Amino acid sequence: MVNKFKVGKTYKPKSYLDCGYNFSEGNYKIKEISDGFPTNPHQDQTELKSAKEQWLEGFENDKEEYDKLYNSNWYCLKFSEKDHYEWVPEIVMKEAFK
Repeated sequence: MVNKFKVGKTYKPKSYLDCGYNFSEGNYKIKEISDGFPTNPHQDQTELKSAKEQWLEGFENDKEEYDKLYNSNWYCLKFSEKDHYEWVPEIVMKEAFK
């Protein structure tokens, strides 16, 4: 399957009703892509801590799902409204962005 998400491109999130994820309206630019959970933050260490808490914490008791998510591509998004970066796993990108 071809990856439709590219570094430097801007994407809009789908609505919460369409995808179940609550990203604020606006454009999100992909700053970098990591093969597996990122080891180096784009801007600071809080990005990695937040990503782990938000996207991985619920899977600690399901090693297979945790590993699948952990080892997938991760996308560093620059939020449109401020100089804020967040790492998002590929499965969320596919479900939440157009």
